[in-house]
Amino acid sequence: MAYEVLCSMASCGQGAARPYKCLRGGQVFQKPSSPPSSEQTQGAKPYPCEVCGKAYSHRGTLQQHRRLHTGERPYQCPFCDKAYTWSSDHRKHIRTHTGEKPYPCPDCGKAFVRSSDLRKHQRNMHSNNKPFPCAQCSLTFNKPLSLLRHQRTHLGEKPFRCPACNREFAVASRMMEHQRVHSGERPFPCPTCGKCFTKSSNLMEHQTLHTGQRPFKCADCGVAFAQPSRLVRHQRIHTGERPFPCAQCGQAFARASTLKRHQQVHSGEKGYLCAQCGRAFRIASELAQHIRVHNGERPYQCEDCGQAFTRSNHLQRHRAKHGACKKEPIPISSDE
Repeated sequence: MAYEVLCSMASCGQGAARPYKCLRGGQVFQKPSSPPSSEQTQGAKPYPCEVCGKAYSHRGTLQQHRRLHTGERPYQCPFCDKAYTWSSDHRKHIRTHTGEKPYPCPDCGKAFVRSSDLRKHQRNMHSNNKPFPCAQCSLTFNKPLSLLRHQRTHLGEKPFRCPACNREFAVASRMMEHQRVHSGERPFPCPTCGKCFTKSSNLMEHQTLHTGQRPFKCADCGVAFAQPSRLVRHQRIHTGERPFPCAQCGQAFARASTLKRHQQVHSGEKGYLCAQCGRAFRIASELAQHIRVHNGERPYQCEDCGQAFTRSNHLQRHRAKHGACKKEPIPISSDE
């Protein structure tokens, strides 16, 4: 450590004098060999930002902080155009493309991209500390915001509206997923075959075709599934559980998606709008089939002669002409 001699002990004449100043940090010491004590070094931040004055204890941390002022985003996503200031944000974003979810819930097996999402799930789904009960059903929640979101299912409140087709949603993230129907965006590519999907859950389900892994087995019939949510949904066949009732007529359903389709019978809503011709459809799969009229996509191909079709039932009729066994059609370029 380099020092500047401020004064000699004799000239200062004081036993408590500290004549040696550190050239790097500015601290002063009684002896040239005296190392800084833990009290002296604790909290020392010798690297100030030239723009805002905020100081840091490490030069590397200061360099990272400077990016807030310069706007530098050195971490580019290899799958899309997004770039990030921090490597940690970059890693989290890449998982949205690869489908990697490294944080599984120890209670139910559901996996998450971020550890914060796992903690939120554990608080909401498995924690006993849920002091906010729903007045209309038996569910309880750990915070008022979660209760508010849940209450929208009873009230039918949908404050998030799609600007393209005016369809309304109870949760903002559902609206963002829905907008990909209009834009055609498929931001989740399979790293094995390159096929792209609109949802990360669809990608994860597709990847089981490559791995063959189905670790979640039904105790009643032995059928195995790749995801725990699929197993839960399947088990309702055995239990008869129908947890999704219609608020208008009381009819209950085993799946939320079936309830949504049923509710359109009451409302007459056709919330899936074709961006090219304006035709509207009740469900996303009907719109997906219609879009093939415009783009010429034929994802269902005959293994015997190579002829391709826009719909799976057209392929099944065609197979009958070959006398081939009617297999379950496998799409080659669209979401499952």
